[in-house]
Amino acid sequence: MRFLGARKAYYVDNDEFALYNLQMSEEGVALLDNDSYRLADVRDEQLMRRIMMDVRPDIVFHAAAHKHLPLLERAPEAAVKTNVFGTESVMRAAIAAGVDRVVNISTDKAANPISALGWSKRLAEHVADKYARTTATKVASVRFGNVLGSRGSFLPTLITQIENGDKIRITHSDDSRYFMTIPEAAGLVIEAACLAEQGETYVLDMGAPVRIEALVRRYVELTECRPPVIEYTGLRPGEKLSEELFDLRETYNPIRPSAHPRIRKAEVGRYPIEETLDTLRRLVAHGAHPDLVRAALEFNTNVNTDRKVNDGLDRSFPGLPVAAGAGSLN
Repeated sequence: MRFLGARKAYYVDNDEFALYNLQMSEEGVALLDNDSYRLADVRDEQLMRRIMMDVRPDIVFHAAAHKHLPLLERAPEAAVKTNVFGTESVMRAAIAAGVDRVVNISTDKAANPISALGWSKRLAEHVADKYARTTATKVASVRFGNVLGSRGSFLPTLITQIENGDKIRITHSDDSRYFMTIPEAAGLVIEAACLAEQGETYVLDMGAPVRIEALVRRYVELTECRPPVIEYTGLRPGEKLSEELFDLRETYNPIRPSAHPRIRKAEVGRYPIEETLDTLRRLVAHGAHPDLVRAALEFNTNVNTDRKVNDGLDRSFPGLPVAAGAGSLN
């Protein structure tokens, strides 16, 4: 942050060890004895509001989320509480404190969602848009894919498995994902903050998707490790063969270029989400069965029909061709 000329940066997390590691990387010590590091949960709206009122930040980057796809398929209520209502909590607190800009970090899984993770993040985009229309605070959501080396990134695990000669498990030989480096993603997110206005959703240019198997084989070539045994496990519930950047309905509208050559604006549309939010509140409050919560996440996009965001057209089937450019490491 010091390179950006920020007067001060505050970090909020519900994980004290994450705050410890962050201060260690930023300052070389980790005493956690100053007010720049705040232990709090985005689901606690009153605490969020108190912190925002105390700090009075100019810009808020809302990155807190549950992101483990298979885990959230089994615990969709966690996705709802953190990804949806946590976003609502942050938005309300920021508006109350008069924050100038809020950037909601989204994911490529919000495009044509088929998982609890994707649906919760897609709904969070609409929550951010909803509050952007009620305030002078400038708001934007930013979608991007996997960030290499970030917390939870699979790459360190993959490298360890290759170097140890362990079996590598991949869902499918054509499985592909978008990747960015930490500096690349962080830089573009900051640029997107400058474009924020009234709840827009921006999509970062992540280049071509890369086949996971190609990534493994290229690493083996570069390090001269012994080629690992690769096992194909098949797609799990909620997984896609390859990720997408734009929703099917968004692609019907022209994708407008933004003021930045590597940031594009998605025409997300505005849908009635209040009924969905109310239903989710009731279900979560009463400890409803995960299947009911999971079903309620798939909000309608047209009040006059039963059609939903993806219309069921985006399901990934084995054997379908991978997106153009996938496997560029081959």
